[in-house]
Amino acid sequence: MILYLHGFASGPSSHKARVLSERFAALGAPLHVPDLTPGAEGFERSTPSSMLGIAEAALDRAGSPPHAIVGSSLGGYLAAVAASRDPGVEKLVLLAPAFRLFERWRARLGPGALEDWRSNGLETMHHASGRMRRIGFQFFEDAGAYPAFPVVRVPTLCIAGTRDDTVPLEDVEAFVERTPTARLVAVDDGHELATSLDRIFEEARAFLLGG
Repeated sequence: MILYLHGFASGPSSHKARVLSERFAALGAPLHVPDLTPGAEGFERSTPSSMLGIAEAALDRAGSPPHAIVGSSLGGYLAAVAASRDPGVEKLVLLAPAFRLFERWRARLGPGALEDWRSNGLETMHHASGRMRRIGFQFFEDAGAYPAFPVVRVPTLCIAGTRDDTVPLEDVEAFVERTPTARLVAVDDGHELATSLDRIFEEARAFLLGG
């Protein structure tokens, strides 16, 4: 099974998920794309652990390994965590993976904004539903339990933008430097990798399916 993990405030209907799903399905290798924050208040109550639990349950239901995971942004970080815990994951494709999750949130918001998040929730655009929603502080607290750079020992393809202002390219480079099985493809793009989908598909297809 090839599992696809969407990013923060996103969902199974994201543009990248739909494009890659269509193209891999045409090759006879469909992607399984679960909703990592299901339900009316799934996003508001979500944590990295709850999202990871959905991903790992999908791997369990898929039956005998090996499996592969494609992850975008937060989904890429969670894919790396899953691979560090599940020997059945054989390959990873990480798209703008959100390494240093806890550290970047803490640095970006600062003490005052973090306290406001604790008291009132953090309002953010939820792209999957197209409206503003408030995620609880449990997300940030839970993120602190995970390593900045998960230890990954399986073949890993990282694709990241040189103009990414959400997850600096240097963070992805740091992961690749400490992961002998990882390779980085840097593209002239931002965090969404919106103009690089053709390159992403070709790189992922060759990496996952060969040829």
